[in-house]
Amino acid sequence: MINLIDNLILKLSRLFNYIGVCVILFMMFFTASDVLLRYIFNSPIEGAYEAIELMMAISFCFGVAYTQRQKGHVSVDLLTQRLGEKKRAYLKFIVSTVSFILCLLITWQSFLKATVAFSSKESTYGGIGPFGHVPIFPFIYLTSSACLVFTLELFADLITSLKGIIKK
Repeated sequence: MINLIDNLILKLSRLFNYIGVCVILFMMFFTASDVLLRYIFNSPIEGAYEAIELMMAISFCFGVAYTQRQKGHVSVDLLTQRLGEKKRAYLKFIVSTVSFILCLLITWQSFLKATVAFSSKESTYGGIGPFGHVPIFPFIYLTSSACLVFTLELFADLITSLKGIIKK
């Protein structure tokens, strides 16, 4: 059962990472088009700045969970390398627990923020081209969903660290 849940979390992480990569690719072409139009034809894309801001939020958040799965985040083991195996396992469990709880709180508050943004009809500041002011709640829901997947990855790490303590 745990392997099934772990595989589901992995598939979600990969999907979100793939979407984030696609957003980065689109953002790259969008930015290049804006620069070319600005300097060659003196006609920049209206609202490009706001659109890029929204895409950056998605691209960053959507890659965090998969990076966690791949253990790609920066970590410093200067002090932990001097500890014994058992103490390292306990420390890993404590860090995993604290990380999971904090991210769970952040996820919860992010979804609350999205709900508030939806209720208050919060939108972009300058407007995005012909679309005018774009509501930001869908983007907050997307980043909250990515945060949820990251929290699930941290939960998987928590279970793994708990297994490490039980084995020792």
